[in-house]
Amino acid sequence: MNLQTLEYFIAVVKEKSITKASEKLFVSQPALTKQIKRLEEFLGFSVFERYSHGVTLTNKGEHFYKDIEPTINKLRFDMAKHMANQTIKMGSDPFLATYYYPDHLGYKGEMDIQLAKVTDDAMELIALMQSGEIDGAIIQDHPHHKGLFSSWLFDDVFYACVPEKFDCLNGKSISITDCLQYTQLLTPSVTPLYKRMKNLINKHVREGESPEIIEMPYHALMGFVAQGVGISYLPDIVVQKINYKGVKFLPIQDTPLKRTFYLYALSEKLHDSLKRVFE
Repeated sequence: MNLQTLEYFIAVVKEKSITKASEKLFVSQPALTKQIKRLEEFLGFSVFERYSHGVTLTNKGEHFYKDIEPTINKLRFDMAKHMANQTIKMGSDPFLATYYYPDHLGYKGEMDIQLAKVTDDAMELIALMQSGEIDGAIIQDHPHHKGLFSSWLFDDVFYACVPEKFDCLNGKSISITDCLQYTQLLTPSVTPLYKRMKNLINKHVREGESPEIIEMPYHALMGFVAQGVGISYLPDIVVQKINYKGVKFLPIQDTPLKRTFYLYALSEKLHDSLKRVFE
């Protein structure tokens, strides 16, 4: 039994096919099949059910996979860490990449921290950590994931972004029901902000009276707000750093729109080191 055999096993699990896994691993299909058979002989049970269209894990195979995958991920990280001279690749969402990471990426210490992946999809960042493509990430509203190390980092609330020309909104704060009387300028439907606002619309607006929603990239939002097209929302970490002509940033009463960020890493040691940096 060796590490390569376990890597082959994990590749077959992910591809759900010996043929596809052999292509990805650049080994012949017979050679890969032989490695899987050796693993099964070593364990004393079958790890896969074979079908004409591919393979699936047996019950024992699934338990084995869940037990070893975190260990293999950590081994990948530890090996890469020593080979790459402590270059740490991080993942982020677009807002953090623009308004949070720059305050920390200049850190000079035991690690060279690089922002390697930016996406709104938290599960994509988790998958990239599991595959070893990135070493850590800051992820919103997903506190734990098996095989990874995580902890609370900070909370963030959203402000309403209101056109200055909306004279009826001259107060120092605004309610969410007032916000929902206007056209909603939101990031695309796959993003957490859009999903949060849809939940609030369903909660506070009667059926058939929902406001118009216009989807656009986050960097285009303020331009449309300034033109009076509608209302949008930005997190506190952004509002504290920008000043946009024609736009007022108002706190939302009772803060119904907020998010929590968690720091993730492949190993406990790396997590603790990153925690010191980002705190």
